[in-house]
Amino acid sequence: MPRKIKRTRNTQSGTKRLSPLSAVRSDKVGELPEQKPAQAAGKGSRGIKAYELLRAAIAAGQLKPGARILEGELSARFDMSRTPIREAIAALEADGLVTVDGARGRVVTKLDYQSIMELYAVREVLESTAAGLAARNASDIEIVALRDMLDLEERILDDAGKLADHNRRFHEAIYYCSHNRYILKMLEYIQTAMLLLQPAGRTGRERRDTALLEHRAIVEAIQARDTAASEAAIRNHVRRAHQARIKLLLLADEHWPSVSASHLDLLSFK
Repeated sequence: MPRKIKRTRNTQSGTKRLSPLSAVRSDKVGELPEQKPAQAAGKGSRGIKAYELLRAAIAAGQLKPGARILEGELSARFDMSRTPIREAIAALEADGLVTVDGARGRVVTKLDYQSIMELYAVREVLESTAAGLAARNASDIEIVALRDMLDLEERILDDAGKLADHNRRFHEAIYYCSHNRYILKMLEYIQTAMLLLQPAGRTGRERRDTALLEHRAIVEAIQARDTAASEAAIRNHVRRAHQARIKLLLLADEHWPSVSASHLDLLSFK
């Protein structure tokens, strides 16, 4: 008689993720609902919490690309033993957020110029697909939630930290509206890689204002159930975000390779 195999849930990423659409409303004007670390009980729960804390520190820029990942320092910083910190580092390495850099040991992954170009190219394709699917599949309630997110974004334009977090949730909301588990999985991987870049909300007020207008165009196209317009709106948004990113990188004190003429064309805003 064959043995019954006990199926276990993968807890590497913590508890089951909820759609950001389920938490778009806030009782306090201008405040985003808190996203607390996983509180799963049982073996490994401390490792899950450490993972969430370290991932949040990378997303917020507190652990910058190229920064060394030292168990002892992180253990003291987060008031945890080395074991959950070690588990968290291993999970972050599996995610690609931590890499081994020769004699320096483990560091926060630093994307080179070509990697960033490739990341945005794939992001444009996947997000436009998600927006097109959202135009067909999003429920009326989900569209109302997207509009609520736009209202909240307008209220927090001057708060770069909240805006960066909100921007990630807005894009994730569109992924969920696609109602396609495969596109959602692929875009979750892209969102993880995007954590290694400085949040777009910190690139200046002008870009924040234009990004809000672009977000409105995306939601209006989804609400109109216009697949082509939804895809075009998010392609435009990702391309302009890409332009802003390149300008930011070229202005930064980094040793970037020479930029080709085709890349320089991206710097002209129209």
